[in-house]
Amino acid sequence: MAVPISESQITLNFPDNNFFRFESCRGYKDIQNNFKEMDVCWYEQQADTLYIIELKNWQNNDLDEESNPNISKEEIAETKKKISIHRINELLKKSVDSVSMFMSILLERPYSSNIQECSPFKITKATKIKLLSIINWTSNDINYISNINTEYRSKFNSYAKLYQVETFIVLTKQQAASKFSWIS
Repeated sequence: MAVPISESQITLNFPDNNFFRFESCRGYKDIQNNFKEMDVCWYEQQADTLYIIELKNWQNNDLDEESNPNISKEEIAETKKKISIHRINELLKKSVDSVSMFMSILLERPYSSNIQECSPFKITKATKIKLLSIINWTSNDINYISNINTEYRSKFNSYAKLYQVETFIVLTKQQAASKFSWIS
């Protein structure tokens, strides 16, 4: 059993050590100036599937400013809208950049060897890619996450077609734990 990875109050208990983190990869660190990365990459060898996973702790959709009577409901709504747009764009950027790093490996570009050497596995053109953005969401109302997922999927859809990414989804920690035994 692999050492669990915990971040954002989410724990990943992979059944093996076929994973790595871009954040600890020298090949990523050397190009990260304007690049973003998802948190963990795990290769499920039996299914020939690469999971690229982002872990976020968003808690809920409440703002401290909501208890301030000097801030209007319109200002609160505008702030929430800006936060949502930022979150969607961050998830999109991380997804595109992370998939691009793997595509450079598949294309055998010279720099990609610096990233490949961090990985305990090799993928092929036949490997399925699944992007999971798992959100620690403490609210019972998951409509917010559902809306974020819809917007994210709309923006990432063209990349998914281009790179043949079969799964790309934003889901709560509870949803993810019910689908994958290695998430808690």
